[in-house]
Amino acid sequence: MRKRWIHITWLLVLLACEEPTSWDLNTKPTDLIVVEAQITNELKSHVVRLSGTIEGINEKPKPVSGATVAVGTEGTVTLFTEFPAGSGMYYSDTVQAVVGKTYQLYINYNGKEYTAATRMVPVTPLKPLDYRMVDEENEFYELNYQDSNEPSKKEYWIGWGHLQGYKDLPETETLAKTWHYTLESIDVNQLFKPDKERILFPAGSVVLRRKYSMSEDQQAFYRTFLSETEWRGSIFDVQKGNVLTNLSEGAIGYFAVSTVVTDTTVILP
Repeated sequence: MRKRWIHITWLLVLLACEEPTSWDLNTKPTDLIVVEAQITNELKSHVVRLSGTIEGINEKPKPVSGATVAVGTEGTVTLFTEFPAGSGMYYSDTVQAVVGKTYQLYINYNGKEYTAATRMVPVTPLKPLDYRMVDEENEFYELNYQDSNEPSKKEYWIGWGHLQGYKDLPETETLAKTWHYTLESIDVNQLFKPDKERILFPAGSVVLRRKYSMSEDQQAFYRTFLSETEWRGSIFDVQKGNVLTNLSEGAIGYFAVSTVVTDTTVILP
């Protein structure tokens, strides 16, 4: 008992000695706008998000409001409307992109114009979902995320909140989302990238997959993006640098046009 109280006392002392730390990031304000834009072959309303850059850790970006946003191809122009006002979220009417066409993004904000162009390429079909049991005692499963070698971005939603024993748990404990990327080139920092958190789930879980095609310039964007995020932290880190963009001067981010295929699978024991 005496040893236990000694440990608790030392823990309280250590906690009491903690002091807040401020980090000098040496950042400078910019007038760059950040563009997150993607349209697909899905017949739906698409969205373009515009925001400013941030200067501090965990700071929320301020929306870029009041811009004119449009996407055009072969004489057809689709306007995007901000909703709600002041949000920096711009929505189109129901539209559908087509494989083989080139699309141009146009943004006018405070009298400045920003543009980008890219071409939609096809996507290969999804292969049957591959998964395996990794915890026999608790009967938990895990996905094999390698679907094919063709360039693509894959989005996975895994849910088990509908199952008996999980219905009363919060969504954060019964729903998982993850992204996985396949690029044509092999990067050393990709091969030795830090491990992702493993997602384990019970039989009966539902997995929704969405697979997006990637053009060559989109691969270049994601290669630099991943080198600054998911792939950073290995012993083969690359020199830090700016992420590539297909936007004109004054804007960063990426304008993507992708073909999408989806499927839904129930995990069977």
